[in-house]
Amino acid sequence: MQLAKRLIAMILSTLMLMSVLSGCADREEQEEGRFVLRASVCRQITSLDPAMNTDARAESVFRALYENLMRTGVDEEGKPVVLPGIAKGYEETENADGTVEYAFTLRSSARWSDGKRIRARDFAYAWRRLVDPLTGSPNHDMLSMVQGYDIARETGDLTQFGVKADGDSVFRVTLSAPCAYFLPEVCTAVATMPLRSDAVQSDPEWTSTTSVLCSGPYRIGVWAKDEYIQLRRNSSYYENRTSGPELLRFVFAADAEKAWALYEDGKLDYVASPPEGAEGIAYRPLRATTCVFYNHMSDVFSNAHVRSAFDLTLSRAAVAAAASAGAVSATGLVPPGIVDVSADAPEDFRTAGGTLCAVDPEGYEARCLKSETELRNGGYWGGAGFPSVKCLYVAGDQARAVAAAAVAVWNEKLRVSVTTEGVSREEFDRRVREGEYELAIDTLSARLGDPMEFLAPFAGTDGENALHYASRPFDLLIGVTASTQNATARTAFLHDAEALLLGDTALSPICFGAEPYVLRDGITGVYFDQRGNVCFTEASRAETAR
Repeated sequence: MQLAKRLIAMILSTLMLMSVLSGCADREEQEEGRFVLRASVCRQITSLDPAMNTDARAESVFRALYENLMRTGVDEEGKPVVLPGIAKGYEETENADGTVEYAFTLRSSARWSDGKRIRARDFAYAWRRLVDPLTGSPNHDMLSMVQGYDIARETGDLTQFGVKADGDSVFRVTLSAPCAYFLPEVCTAVATMPLRSDAVQSDPEWTSTTSVLCSGPYRIGVWAKDEYIQLRRNSSYYENRTSGPELLRFVFAADAEKAWALYEDGKLDYVASPPEGAEGIAYRPLRATTCVFYNHMSDVFSNAHVRSAFDLTLSRAAVAAAASAGAVSATGLVPPGIVDVSADAPEDFRTAGGTLCAVDPEGYEARCLKSETELRNGGYWGGAGFPSVKCLYVAGDQARAVAAAAVAVWNEKLRVSVTTEGVSREEFDRRVREGEYELAIDTLSARLGDPMEFLAPFAGTDGENALHYASRPFDLLIGVTASTQNATARTAFLHDAEALLLGDTALSPICFGAEPYVLRDGITGVYFDQRGNVCFTEASRAETAR
């Protein structure tokens, strides 16, 4: 009997193994002769819940699987533009009480990947779920401009939250006040993608299964949890796609070296952040600014003359080169890529704000001479008596190079003693928050295209103000900016606030960010949205590409 049982077990095991091998063979066979684009953009993904995602790089995966009211694209010049998505159109109404209502008309042809229609209630459910305190989403403040947001967050009462479904086809949103970035940023964001309540509530594990309901051009084909996720075209998507990859495979490489090895072996077509020295590197712009933080509570950097001296000696071009070959000298705190709505014709906030930081190399020596005067006025003649200080940074090759470049010019030009100290992100945040630093270098970024995301963190004197900067005029400007319902006035206040902050040398912007990438020759149609996220859904491949 025991022998018979063993024989049966062996036979079953063999059959199971043959089945697995057959499945793998079928999978590989399905890829033959098809356009499969393979990319390494992020670490392992464990959840496909749009409301909970905090990994900016993973947005490439989410944007292939989900679509929002609006979607991003590029114009003929390759510049990011906002296009109709699941909403084929919208109406905007300014009300007498200062609120603004948007009525989005959804496409009747928009379908979930199971073929069911995408309805207005799917957006209403997703947006309420996002702000519900019980959800615990780290992205809830993305909807802070919607009427009733504060009540929803404070009490959990979602009945007054300003979103509703008007039948199947119209999704209505009421904003507390005009919001310039609502359409291009919030209505294209990953966190505000639609969700179907029946799917979410019926399966606690819905975020980590291959049966996730998708609203975008792709759906999940294979998900090898710690290795890759492979997507295939969503046949229910409202656009009948005849272009774009037939299969999208996102490979979870452990580090840049492993990703690059796969690329060199022909197993990847795109690599984000390849190792230094890799061939064919290009750069994508990031909506980020690397800055020097001065601790205004310290004995040394509470002195405006000292801060000015350190700012004047910064060779922004040299430090930017240390940051990345694609980084450019910062001309202000708010980086390019954010719309200024105060102009008759909307333009870039940075362009409208002009140059607030000295970047011209011709005037560098003159600035260094002026820095000597500033340091002397601060009480340190030729650097004499200046205490030895440390420049704090988050440990990493790029941050180390930036800190070293900045420290080198300070020590040379000001004749002071500054050393660098690299620590973990957790230690860095703690010491900055508690004021246990003199100098620090960090990169500021924003999820939304709102200048307030770069300016508001320095208002007030609580632990959230990394500089511990105290300025009543600055706080007043941030306060009136937050309360005004006039979009043009709001933008003007923001320009004034930025000019005041940098006029006080509260901090020193160094460079605007860029991230390296490599894309295999022969692949076109890959583009970057206004946030710098890479989009593969419209890629095409020449016959010569591997």
